[in-house]
Amino acid sequence: MGQNVQLIMRYIILIVFLLFSCQKKTSPQLKDNEELVTMNQISIDYDTLTNRVKFKGDTLAYDELFYHLMDSDEISRTDTLMYYSRIMAEKYNNEKAFLDYFKAFCEKNNIYIDYPHYNRLDLSRLPVNSKKEAENWLHKMLDKKIITEEQFNSVKR
Repeated sequence: MGQNVQLIMRYIILIVFLLFSCQKKTSPQLKDNEELVTMNQISIDYDTLTNRVKFKGDTLAYDELFYHLMDSDEISRTDTLMYYSRIMAEKYNNEKAFLDYFKAFCEKNNIYIDYPHYNRLDLSRLPVNSKKEAENWLHKMLDKKIITEEQFNSVKR
């Protein structure tokens, strides 16, 4: 009988443990006028954020938009990221945006990019128009001294 009691106690402990571990986690208590923001949420509305990027070159807004887009599906992410990073790069000369644009371009075209190892970058299988676009962007990065002549020349074409 002693073994049965021990076995029943083990089952009871296991059931209690499972009940407590399966309970829904509650969010932290917030004070009045506070809002919980997670990493993938934007802190202001999307339109305001994109307008700050387009018309003011706001780097904080760009970074917030970038991290928000990284949580999106690949097609939306790459096209939208290419759009806003191009604005930040060309209009506001943002070095990070030059790199972000090229990384999104590579992702969209299924090309492996590993900064700063440009010698691993292979553009040879791209269609002619896409290859030209990639090379033009690399030229811009070279002109802005974002990449070196050595990195530029190491790209497989």
